[in-house]
Amino acid sequence: MIVVTATLIFLLLIFAPIYLSADIRLYLKSLSASVGVKVGAVQVFCENISLVGDTLQCKGTVSTDVSLSSIDRQSGVDLLRCITVEKLVLSVCDNFYSFSAARLVSEEAILALATVTACNLFHCQIFCEHVGTYCDSCLRLRTLINLSVAELSFCLLKQGVRKWKTRKSEK
Repeated sequence: MIVVTATLIFLLLIFAPIYLSADIRLYLKSLSASVGVKVGAVQVFCENISLVGDTLQCKGTVSTDVSLSSIDRQSGVDLLRCITVEKLVLSVCDNFYSFSAARLVSEEAILALATVTACNLFHCQIFCEHVGTYCDSCLRLRTLINLSVAELSFCLLKQGVRKWKTRKSEK
């Protein structure tokens, strides 16, 4: 009976979803972004990314410089498949000092069209809002994501086997 209980607890931990909340702020004027990821109330990732020439400068949890030409665009495709987006909130934060009525109306129309298109394509809760701020203007994206340990492990294992095969074929 103890073995069965331990097995059931192990299977529950493997297949139970992990909920992540991500907060992404894009500053278009300075070509930078701020990314924060939390599991519950614990922040697990906080990064400030800025584009300087052909490199991304990352400061925060992972401090490094990444060249845009060295990024493998096919490496993260399998990982994106194991992520399920539950909720998406897009906020357009405009500075009060550069506020105009024409800009407000055009942004509201674009947000309405984007929301309708996204709701027709994806099966998740999608919200859009227009917010006034005294800070720099930015786009803020808040998401609630879930993934399971089993799916993530399988995707990482598949990706590792694929890289191992390519390295083996190069020799």
